[in-house]
Amino acid sequence: MRGDGIGARLTFSRRGGGLLLAGFVVLLLAFFVANILLFVVAVFLLGFVLAALLAFLRATRGFGRDAFTAERVECSSFARVRGSALLSVRVGSRLPGSFYVELIDRYPDRLRVLEGDPHLLTWWASGEPLSLAYVVAPQHRGVYDVGPTVVVAHEPFGLAFKAVALPAYWRLEVLPQPPALPLGHPARIWNMIVGQSALATRGSGSEFHALREYQPGDEPRHIAWTRSGQGTLYSREYDRESQQDLVVLLDVGRPMAVGVGDAEALDVAIDAAADVLRASFDEEGRSGVLVFGPAVDTFVPAGRGSDHEFEAFRALAGAQVRSEASSFAGALEYLLPRLKRPTHLVAFTSADGDGPRTAAACAALRRAGHRLHLLIPDVRAMYPPLEAPDRPEATDAVRLLLEREVARSERAVQALEGAGAAVGYFGRQGALGAIVALYRRRTTPGVVA
Repeated sequence: MRGDGIGARLTFSRRGGGLLLAGFVVLLLAFFVANILLFVVAVFLLGFVLAALLAFLRATRGFGRDAFTAERVECSSFARVRGSALLSVRVGSRLPGSFYVELIDRYPDRLRVLEGDPHLLTWWASGEPLSLAYVVAPQHRGVYDVGPTVVVAHEPFGLAFKAVALPAYWRLEVLPQPPALPLGHPARIWNMIVGQSALATRGSGSEFHALREYQPGDEPRHIAWTRSGQGTLYSREYDRESQQDLVVLLDVGRPMAVGVGDAEALDVAIDAAADVLRASFDEEGRSGVLVFGPAVDTFVPAGRGSDHEFEAFRALAGAQVRSEASSFAGALEYLLPRLKRPTHLVAFTSADGDGPRTAAACAALRRAGHRLHLLIPDVRAMYPPLEAPDRPEATDAVRLLLEREVARSERAVQALEGAGAAVGYFGRQGALGAIVALYRRRTTPGVVA
């Protein structure tokens, strides 16, 4: 129940309403049968109820939103999935009297309470502040609004109450929590993206780094003939492709809502994107994030460092499916002039939008020296098997519902592969397996994923 600056209305509880009604019934019965004993009982009962209510009204005179102050104290602004966060609120009262109060702090169901209690029932003495403090464990990434804080004043005998909701809100951002993976394992797919060492190793690659004296074993095509002379040969040194930048593109358009529960395409994509970014940052790779729908929502350029890492995961935490279709071509066109170094682009997308425009953007990226790798949700694999062997018509109905989206996805994949992009699929079980298969097929000739 919401209050205002004037005062929240009095509401009878079931007990209070029942006693008041019983008092009037007994009083009418006493007059009807002319029984003095019933009359005394009725008067006593009504007098007790009215006296208790008058005392309660006096103690809570001016009860309303303006009669209270509420502030958030030492609350956590950020947390990790399956981590912990502290939420608290301190409420002060300007009312002249004391009364029983119930404080309730509203919080989303996905924040499981570990310690403390968001609910308090106690006697509130005039002028003393009350506090609630509790620790929650976020079960899913996202941005959660905590609040309002509800104040319920109870009449001591439980006859009536007043309630008001205080605008004490707090926003908690829950970041994805990828596993802490070991470094240097040759089978890890992200080593093909960011290298196997935290050191900026040099070797054969595509990005020029510096000139150095020729060493036995250098490729002749890397000799800088125009800079060599007087008995000294110089070789061009390049950054290895494994040290190229990495940017994860995350599609939040309507088609990314395929799937059920926490296994929607967007949620599966975010989990995999967090794993790839975690591994890249662990190896001090330069990585970034672009979140897009009909337009670009968030862009964190490729970089490194703890602050940059925090911003990248924060971008993933706030991603939510939009009601409109996305523009993958628009995201690529936005990104192209902002890429200052050769970059691996890993896109989790439905590839929705203008096919020829998307193909042209992919070709432009490829000409600029960037590599595009796409992970597209397999619409059929985003839903659990339909357990209806005795009802083939139900299976046919689901197939027909998905047929249009499957056909759209297949057309988009053909256009993208024609533009030179590497394309893989993922289902509700996760996307990391699809990433491994995609990179092996892309980087190892003759390997069929």
